[in-house]
Amino acid sequence: MPPVLKNRKLYAALGLFLLSIALFVGLLNVYTVALGLELPKTKALKTENAALRAKAQVLAGRMDACKQEFIDLGIRDNMVYRSIFGLDPIPGPLRFSAYENSDIYGHASQEGSTALARSLRSSCDSLLSLACTQTLSYDAIGSMVRNAGDMAGSIPAICPVLLEGRDAYISSRFGFRFHPILRYRRFHKGMDFAMKPGHPVYATGDGVISQIKIEMRGYGRQVIVDHGFGYKTRYAHLKNIYVAEGMKVKRGEMIATTGNSGLSNGPHLHYEVIYKGVSVNPRNYFDSGMSAAQYRDIVATAAAGSEKLMMR
Repeated sequence: MPPVLKNRKLYAALGLFLLSIALFVGLLNVYTVALGLELPKTKALKTENAALRAKAQVLAGRMDACKQEFIDLGIRDNMVYRSIFGLDPIPGPLRFSAYENSDIYGHASQEGSTALARSLRSSCDSLLSLACTQTLSYDAIGSMVRNAGDMAGSIPAICPVLLEGRDAYISSRFGFRFHPILRYRRFHKGMDFAMKPGHPVYATGDGVISQIKIEMRGYGRQVIVDHGFGYKTRYAHLKNIYVAEGMKVKRGEMIATTGNSGLSNGPHLHYEVIYKGVSVNPRNYFDSGMSAAQYRDIVATAAAGSEKLMMR
């Protein structure tokens, strides 16, 4: 075949191919632009995308509901569970991670992710943070539950003296009062029990003698017991002290006798309950239904325990 004829056939085939492509593009343009129709594959992808978006919105709704459940659980955790065991509440912001209200997903828009996808990712992180915080809180509560027996014995739950007869009574209560010596209105951090000097003073809960102080004025001779779990008790204006710093004491164990030391206008015991550094009303911790016989049983049990330890 002559070279000229061969080249003509090649050019004709190439021209036919290019014409076919142009015709296809033209028809496609007419189909999609002029007629406003969609290609089957595009239509299928859009349908699938709409279905996925609907599912994602349902998932987002469920995640929001779960998040609210965790928030409600956190409120109950603070007000009930942690409160029962004297644990501080966890502030709301601390229940969420550093992802909350951050720009960690700002890059998502650059990756072509939608706002819905970013919202789902942020919700996932919030749920994980809430779950993690709640787990840690339950771990702390669980530890307190395991130590509940020790805690029950340590909380100052009895009166520091046995009130019997007319010569033993509560002479001053917790709160503001007119100071009998200083002669002005002043907050009284504890309770005063008026009675003759030498009356036994008992530890109101298990603990360790953390401090013994002797002042010429103020509280005079005083003993401070650290009960753990945030509790301390102070016994002041004492006459004799029978314990030393670092000693362990049990509820009902005799630690001192009442006196008239320090700034005092008469023989009495000043008693304080201090919880996490703040003086609280001791009256709220007394067992009002305890009889004198039951009180003596506690004292006798503590005395018997002390004797056993001394015999070892």
